[in-house]
Amino acid sequence: MRRWIDWYDWFGDRDALMAKSNNVNPLAGKPLRYLIGADDAGRGADDVVTVSPYRTRPARHGWSIAYCNLFDELNTGQYGPYLRTSDTAREYGEGQIDPRGPGWRKNLDEQFRWCWRHGFQYIELDNPDAYSVEDVIGAIELAATYRLKVIAKNPGLLDRGGWPDESIPLVAHSNVYGIIVERGAGTASSMHYLRKEAKKVDLPVWFVAFGEGRQWADGVAKQASSFYNIGVTYSDHGEYGNAIDILMPVVA
Repeated sequence: MRRWIDWYDWFGDRDALMAKSNNVNPLAGKPLRYLIGADDAGRGADDVVTVSPYRTRPARHGWSIAYCNLFDELNTGQYGPYLRTSDTAREYGEGQIDPRGPGWRKNLDEQFRWCWRHGFQYIELDNPDAYSVEDVIGAIELAATYRLKVIAKNPGLLDRGGWPDESIPLVAHSNVYGIIVERGAGTASSMHYLRKEAKKVDLPVWFVAFGEGRQWADGVAKQASSFYNIGVTYSDHGEYGNAIDILMPVVA
């Protein structure tokens, strides 16, 4: 795989000029405001995509994505049984729900119903790397029954070292409309490789960082400048309390 990624590094997104999607993705070319650590989504802007904090309403302007969590976000204990294998769940004090138990579906249904009622068209599913690709795809398909389109979170982390990349079917799913990537979860080259193998060369990819991630964000932006539909932002106000553009996405 390394040799393929190097090839994309060198030639960039040249072949994207020759590839046409059957459906135009309305999020393509738009910068992202990843605000899951803010108090609310704010005003937004007509040509901007905003990710709203958990259980807050959409931004007043532009496109909004609702933050949803495959974990028990508030650690209520109401979605058991629970697993104990995720360091992230322990760090953030969230419950890692067992996808084989009744709480898995209950947690998703409640979040999806809330998002649909409040006018969201898009959602992000956080913490997918704590589960199997099959479990995450099941959640993506359940979201489709609520007419909610999914933005994949850190899909590269779902690859367990298999070949071909196990996350390709997830990105290729017809209900996936974009990718959000955090520090340590992929590079511009690897995400372009992933979307190309999924036959979605124009799929929007947004890299997000905060705190000590500024240097990483700058490095990603430098590499990503040779690709289309990739944006990079950084938050200097806590963990995603705001969003500063490092690289604006460009439409092919």
